Amino acid sequence: MKIDELSHPDSVWTYKSSARAGKVSVWLPYLQEIKKEKAKNTYLAVYRGGMLSLNLAKIDCVMIYGAVGSLPVDFLDALGQHRIPLIIHRRNLSNPYCFLPARRADEKDMLTRQVLCRENQIRRVYIARTLIRERVKSFAHIMPPQIAMLSALKRARSIAEARNIEAQCSRRYWTRYYAECGVEGVSRRDKKHPINQALNACSVFLSGVILRWLLLHRLAPTHGFLHEPSGYPALVYDLMEPARYWLERATLQAVREADDEEKYTGYALQTLKDLMDDVIYIPATRQHVRRKSMAHGMVLALRAYLAGDMRRLVLPVEGEKAAGRPLKVSYRLPGGVPQA
Repeated sequence: MKIDELSHPDSVWTYKSSARAGKVSVWLPYLQEIKKEKAKNTYLAVYRGGMLSLNLAKIDCVMIYGAVGSLPVDFLDALGQHRIPLIIHRRNLSNPYCFLPARRADEKDMLTRQVLCRENQIRRVYIARTLIRERVKSFAHIMPPQIAMLSALKRARSIAEARNIEAQCSRRYWTRYYAECGVEGVSRRDKKHPINQALNACSVFLSGVILRWLLLHRLAPTHGFLHEPSGYPALVYDLMEPARYWLERATLQAVREADDEEKYTGYALQTLKDLMDDVIYIPATRQHVRRKSMAHGMVLALRAYLAGDMRRLVLPVEGEKAAGRPLKVSYRLPGGVPQA
């Protein structure tokens, strides 16, 4: 099977990587077996639903997601010889396995770039403002656009100031959100309320997806820009901000359509998965993709900015086609959906 940047019909995603020219990264869901083929440097990966021939000379990174059968030692040795990282991840696994080849002095060190950017107050505040801006703009699905708050956000020059603006908007948003759900006097901090349990379950699901891509692109989940470090993957929750409305829309639909509060969580999770499979348009890259590609794109955009490939952090948020000069970005989203 030929490797290219589009998603295959059997849901194995391969995409171009800027880390090494002419190479791709590969995600294998629910791997069952890997065995050596006759061709040099080639292995056949059998996973749930299909198989893929892997030419290690053309691969930048391999991620195995979900249940794993067995990994032959010769395959691990071959990955080491080709300096290919291997990541084994499950959605509920807080500490995924990472097999990394020894570093070389001439390799691009993304961790150092990430930490240095985080220590730079101007750049850190800029990233935080960008994430909060998209979060506040997403509130428009149930409340009027917060023009004044967005203007104030542009003038914020500290993390505390930016977070305070976000908190003010969030208080109004959650009041309106619970009213739309038909309940009053509920706090987002009330973990036992059925609505909040559904929101939290969807948050765990989405955080696992973003964590997967952070690890694949060699970014440290614990070094965030917006959320203060407190022993959890802060960067995961940073990048969730522009996409949180997915789980909030899914939960709102569950409340409106489920006939029992005990069904909210299961209904919301299924609705979230359906929403993530919808085809949307991303103006930044001028692509039609499934909404789940936007979560991956958040990581790609941040990595491109940290690596210096883009002078501005341009996040892949959904929108409509519009006239005018398009934005210049250095990344593309995997899984483009051709339009007739």
